[in-house]
Amino acid sequence: MIGLISLNYKIAPVQIRELFYLYPEQYLNIYKSLISKSKIKGLFIISTCNRTEIYFETSTSESSSKSFHSVIMTLSKLKKFNDGLRPYIKKKDGVNATSKHLFRLASGLESMIVGEYQIVDQIKSAYKVCKTNKMLSPTLERMIQKSLEASKYIRTNSEIDKGGISVSSAAIDQLGNVSNSKNLSILCVGAGRTSKLSIKQLVSKKFKNIFITNRTESNVTPILEKFNLKLVKFNSWKKMLNSVDIIIFSTSSKKPLLSDIDLKNIDKKRKNKIVLVDLSVPRNIVINKTYKNVELVDLDNLKDRVNENYNKRISEINKAELMIESFINDFTGWVNKRELRPTIISIKKEIKNLISDSSVKNDENKQIEEIYDKLSDKLVKKIISVSDNGKNTDALKIINKIFVSNE
Repeated sequence: MIGLISLNYKIAPVQIRELFYLYPEQYLNIYKSLISKSKIKGLFIISTCNRTEIYFETSTSESSSKSFHSVIMTLSKLKKFNDGLRPYIKKKDGVNATSKHLFRLASGLESMIVGEYQIVDQIKSAYKVCKTNKMLSPTLERMIQKSLEASKYIRTNSEIDKGGISVSSAAIDQLGNVSNSKNLSILCVGAGRTSKLSIKQLVSKKFKNIFITNRTESNVTPILEKFNLKLVKFNSWKKMLNSVDIIIFSTSSKKPLLSDIDLKNIDKKRKNKIVLVDLSVPRNIVINKTYKNVELVDLDNLKDRVNENYNKRISEINKAELMIESFINDFTGWVNKRELRPTIISIKKEIKNLISDSSVKNDENKQIEEIYDKLSDKLVKKIISVSDNGKNTDALKIINKIFVSNE
């Protein structure tokens, strides 16, 4: 049985998403914890600014409710969350529903900004971590690979991702509404993929006065040269809080970069409003009160832009969903055939044993082998047909009782 739990932007606010954000170094501990107390055979985890999802495969002897309970309790215990996680998660159970969700995710249909491409790199990175840690079962690995195939095909054969849409671009578009925006000074904190996308978007929108800071300066060098930016030392970027107009945060810091004291000082000293754009999870800025001279734009503030983007792309979404169905059918067919393999092997073994037990002359061995091959092939084809390629589990159980040992 495969399934997943998804804690995402559609049902969980950013305060909950940041709490349950999982760092790659935490993946293996979760896997070890689950296999020690449940019949988990494989685990795939992906955690981004908009979602934390855990895909799992368990032994068929374990009920789905028990598997889901194990995953949810392990996550809640890790994060010391005692308020009840279930209101913030969606569950998918079974090959069809689980693979459909992942295929939609990889194709950009589950993203806050429909069609954004960043999710593909995030899936690839998560896949690499899980594979390196030997967390993936063959079925989960096949499903991930198939999701990336689906994503590539859909992006090639539709216009779902045309226009360079991303969370970063939505935020920059929103900044474009600020009066006299092209002459504003902007500080970008962080040098990861999200920051690079933000800077690229800023440059395309003709923003000219762009600064950048990062804890590791060597990671900034390529961006500086490419976009002709101004470097600010990381230990002194806060000195710009009273002069810069906009700050865009996109770092992997586990703690907020601005404290309540910082925000109070900004509000007190500034003569005009500063716009703080936080694209990070966990959040780099946590504002618990309203400030006159501080405006916050975070991931949950982009919903109007999200809805506008969705309405523009509805025809491409419908086209992509139709394409996904063929990949789901292909994957479920592979899973069903895989589940039939033990039965087929046992059947062939039983037939061979029956023939071997019969009293025959040595010169008749070749004829016996031919009979064995024809009988096995014919029976296997019949079983595939009767069990609907393994989909009819009731028929499969009866067949297993007849042919499979210890059943």
